Amino acid sequence: MDYETGNRWDQGLAGPVRRIAELDHTPMRVMAGPGTGKTFALMQRVARLLRDGTTASRIMVCTFTRTAARDLEGALRRLGVDGVDQVRASTLHAFCFGLLGRAEVLEATERVPRPLLNFEERFLLVDLNRDDFGGIRARKHRLQASNAAWARHQSEMPGWPIDPIDKSFHRELVDWLRFHKAMLIGELVPETLRYLRDNPASPHRVTFEHVLVDEYQDLNKAEQVLLDILSQAGNLTVIGDEDQSIYSFKYAHPEGIAKFKESHPSTHDEQLDKCRRCPRRVVEMANVLIANNVGRAARSCHPLSDNPEGEVQVLQWPTIKGEAQGLAEIIRTRIMNGEVEPGKVLVLAPRRYLGYAARDALKDLGINAHSFFAEEALDGDPKQFDKSNSQQALTLLMLLGNPEDRVALRCWCGFGSPSLQSSAWARLREYCKTSGDTPRTALERLAHGDLTIGRIGPLVQRFQKLQTRLAELGSVRGEALVDTLFPGDANWTSFVRSLASTIQGDEFDAQALSETRACRDHPNENYERGSGTRQGPCLGSTSLFGLRCPR
Repeated sequence: MDYETGNRWDQGLAGPVRRIAELDHTPMRVMAGPGTGKTFALMQRVARLLRDGTTASRIMVCTFTRTAARDLEGALRRLGVDGVDQVRASTLHAFCFGLLGRAEVLEATERVPRPLLNFEERFLLVDLNRDDFGGIRARKHRLQASNAAWARHQSEMPGWPIDPIDKSFHRELVDWLRFHKAMLIGELVPETLRYLRDNPASPHRVTFEHVLVDEYQDLNKAEQVLLDILSQAGNLTVIGDEDQSIYSFKYAHPEGIAKFKESHPSTHDEQLDKCRRCPRRVVEMANVLIANNVGRAARSCHPLSDNPEGEVQVLQWPTIKGEAQGLAEIIRTRIMNGEVEPGKVLVLAPRRYLGYAARDALKDLGINAHSFFAEEALDGDPKQFDKSNSQQALTLLMLLGNPEDRVALRCWCGFGSPSLQSSAWARLREYCKTSGDTPRTALERLAHGDLTIGRIGPLVQRFQKLQTRLAELGSVRGEALVDTLFPGDANWTSFVRSLASTIQGDEFDAQALSETRACRDHPNENYERGSGTRQGPCLGSTSLFGLRCPR
């Protein structure tokens, strides 16, 4: 079925779209410019596979961003084909999160997939404070290389670090994460790749008969190799555009799709170049600009003749505030004149602070606007108490839900300190590694006077404050808990208050709010977590970490 018209999947299909849908060549590479119908082509391929009897759960449709994954889910639902809800559509990270949380994988890797939030990574970086690792910025770069499995270039194979300093950094990084029973979100792919490489007989290597990958140009080498392994028992289809590669900071390279055929010699190529979405003038300007890229294939996007001409203005303001106000006035005028709907306006900005300024200017004019920077609510300097309110509230919530959360405890003990209490925490950590005590147990003994460790008094003081707050909130549930931790008069609380509104009933506790919410796709099924199966609904959506149901 055609998900837009309700007709047969192949009715009216011709040219590359039909070939993409019906050919079983593997691997298949589709070079597709913006607005050329790549999602439509992908969905027609899925419809054809289901029509031909492919088991839906053996089809994986993968993309890099959560927003794109949600779009794919919507497109799949609109197909209207029996069983389409069993097709795996998710980000690669969400798939890895689910796999690493399985009992047999936990046992093999000895790693706990408790992801770190952005502000929590700051504590990690401060704790990795060896002089030869450089400053915070240099450590961030090494962290990004680690997340790419140390494949900084498309020509390198992901694996282990080679540089001596990289090796030392990696050892201390993994040691910190193992002690804190945590994992970087960027580690999800490298750890999954290592597990599958080290376990060639794993059934997870042959789960999928068809793997379809959108936005392939945004994947780094480790992610590409992982997808090769996941598709080894079936067919691989990749779609992307070398001119839209924007994730160089995580070592994604346009060469990944541009030179795909060199690493996959039997590749069948298709191309989508008819832009149905963009105005003609915009397409023409884009072609002229992109033609300056060095080493790219000589190809262009072509607008359809009935696309609008389009309007491009070059404007300049002397200040950021003036620019934000000017953009807001233009947008308001067009909305008031009926030229555009408010939900059809997208403001792109190269920096978050520019996007925030434009959003705030629109709100000042009475135009509802929001940013797509989910981490905005957790912005703030953890070294300053008055700048980290949202971080401390969320950390307290997580400790209410799980008092043994070592990452949250580390952050709580460091908030407000210029050094984030890095040296004191290192002394506590060294004691725990020697004695076998958990950080919480050691701090309890210190607070009771049953243990002495030099120069960690500030940690004990913060822990005592934590105990007082946990005791005060221990019996608070439902909306009262939300109102206490996240008062409605603070802008940064909206994301948690919105989450709380999705939980049915008013007796939910801190664990339900901080850890998971019922998965909308599997509301009546049990789910596997850790070493056993918990009775009740699937809780596959780890809300605070932004990861979707891995099933």
